[in-house]
Order: sequence, then C-alpha cells, then structure tokens
Amino acid sequence: MSYQSVNQNQGGYGQYNPYGSQQPQNPYAEQQSYGYGGGYGQGGDVEQGNGGGFEMSSLQQGGPTAILNKCKEMNDAINELRNKREGQLASAQNALLDSSTGKEDQSARQNVDYIEDEINTALRYLRDQFKRIKETPGSGDARVSGQVENVNRNLRREIEQYQRTQSDFQKRLEEQVRRRYEIANPEATPEELEQGVQLVLAGQEQSFAVPGTRSRQANDARQATLQRSAAIRKIEQDMIQLGQLYQEVAELVHQQEPAVQQIQQSAEDTHHNVEQANTKLDSAITSARNARKWKWYALGIVLLIIIIIVVVVVVVKET
Repeated sequence: MSYQSVNQNQGGYGQYNPYGSQQPQNPYAEQQSYGYGGGYGQGGDVEQGNGGGFEMSSLQQGGPTAILNKCKEMNDAINELRNKREGQLASAQNALLDSSTGKEDQSARQNVDYIEDEINTALRYLRDQFKRIKETPGSGDARVSGQVENVNRNLRREIEQYQRTQSDFQKRLEEQVRRRYEIANPEATPEELEQGVQLVLAGQEQSFAVPGTRSRQANDARQATLQRSAAIRKIEQDMIQLGQLYQEVAELVHQQEPAVQQIQQSAEDTHHNVEQANTKLDSAITSARNARKWKWYALGIVLLIIIIIVVVVVVVKET
C-alpha cells in the first residue's frame, strides 16, 4: 500500500497557500520525490470515505485471508508513513529552524507545509481503510481479530508520535519567534515583548514593528517571524484535527464491534432457527404419520363393530 503526493490536489506546490500570503513556486517540486504511488493522494476519496479504491466486496468474498492481507498492507503503509515523518519531515523542519534569510524562510516553510499535508492526508486515508476492515463481517473472528487490533494500535501510535513531533516543533518555532521579535524591538519591555509575540503568533503582522535603525536585520527578523508564526498557526489547526482523528480511530474498535457481532449473532440465530424449524418439521411429519395410522385403526375398529352387529342380527333372525 502506498500513496501519491497531494501535489496533484493542490495544483502544484507553489500554489499551496493556507494563509493567503503570496508564495513563490516550490523550489523542491522538481528535486523531491516522496516515493508514494497512487492511493492516498486522492483527497476527495479520502474525505468522502471512498478509500482510494478500497474494495469491500473483495474483503467480504475473500474471508479471513483477505482481511489479513489488508491488515498487512496497512501496517506496511504505517511503517512507510513513520519513515516519512522521521526522515523528510524532520529534515524540512530543521531547514526552517536553520534558515537565515527571507527567501530561505519562505521556501522552507512551504516545504514543511507540503509534507505535513501529505502526512495528514495519509492518516485520514488509513482511518478510512481501518473503518472498512472493522465493518467487514468476520473481522471479529478469532483468526483475524489479533491482527486487526494490532493495526489499530499501530495507527494510534503513529498519530501520537506525529502529535509529539509537531508539538516539539511548535515549541522550537515559538522560541525563535520570541528571539526574532526581540531583535526587531530592542527597546521593548518584557511585557511589551510578550504582548507583541502573542499578537504575531495570532497572525497580526502589523504588530511587528521595524525600527529605522538596523532595518536590514530587523526586516530579516520580521520575515522569519512571520513565516514561523504562520507555521505555528497551521500546526495548531492540524493538532485539533489529529486529536479528532485519534479519537475516531480509538472509538472504531468499540463502535464497530457490535455491528459485526450482530451480523455473526444473526447468522447463528438463523442457523439455530433453521435447526428448530427442521426439528418441528420432523415432529409434524411424525405426527401426521401417526394420525394417519390411528385413522386406519379407528376405521378397522368401526368395520369390526359393523361386522359383529351384522352377524348378531343374522343369527337372531335364523333363531
């Protein structure tokens, strides 16, 4: 299982613009290939629950083997996603933290946003895939339930690790925003610095003053602060969605099991009812046979009585 770049859904990296600022073409678009094939990249399919071509009928027809194969594919995709987080995302985040010019800041932040969106899309896709597994009759079977639960744990663990990664990155960005704001406002008091930093983090760019002196250094600091504050706001939005996503994955185990158990229970009830019906049918057939047998017995007795009466009458007449 793999997924392709969300670049197709966003019309190119240079056109991705989460906060409305003017952004240049992505300098990484031609240099980086994230190595994922078709699957996760169809954002519409993910949001609509289509699962990128996930075939429920193949799971239902394939039985336990098909479910086990799908679990293996999901675990492979989760491992692939972990490698992307630990490799490409970490590298992009470090590049933003280490950038020193306005152009580098802008390009580095775009690259971070791009990779984050790919990971977010992949996690939503995996959630939909797991939901379909849980909705498949037989997913609660003892032969596959262990692997299904293992997928659930792995997916939740990856979401948790991604949340930690983003939380740590957010803290480091906030520290840099404070330092850059101090550079641009050397005369500000601690209270003014704190207030100014909070305004910048909230997206109020006009609060970032550029003094007449040291203007070049101040402008660089301003650009760096604005790029980092935009990255922080995006992380905050993503963290809310990640929390919801984690809760959905965790609840799938408990919410979907009753439906699967109900299907299995219905099948067992149907089988039991069929057996009972067969038993009752056998009893009815036996009763019908016995009824016919007693009918012939009664008819024989009646005939015997008639014969006795006729014989008695004849004997009486002759006497």
